[in-house]
Amino acid sequence: MQPRRKQPSITIRSEEALRRLRELTRTGRSQAEVIEEALRRMPDPPRAEASLAERRARLEELIGRISRRSIPSMAEFDRTEYDENGNPR
Repeated sequence: MQPRRKQPSITIRSEEALRRLRELTRTGRSQAEVIEEALRRMPDPPRAEASLAERRARLEELIGRISRRSIPSMAEFDRTEYDENGNPR
């Protein structure tokens, strides 16, 4: 850990976060220690390569489902939704 005067300042933008940080630093821990501990507890973000491949597979699966579904043409839709005078059924 760097000496305090060399550490960049921490900007807290939420009143709730500021209140919580004050509570957690009452025991004598520094703000940096509290934030570092919180960051260590957070799950690591997914790696970009894996998430890109997963998103691509999911999109291809969705496109496959859409293409297998039979979507009526506008003429078929009009026949089922409107009568011969063009009024809704």
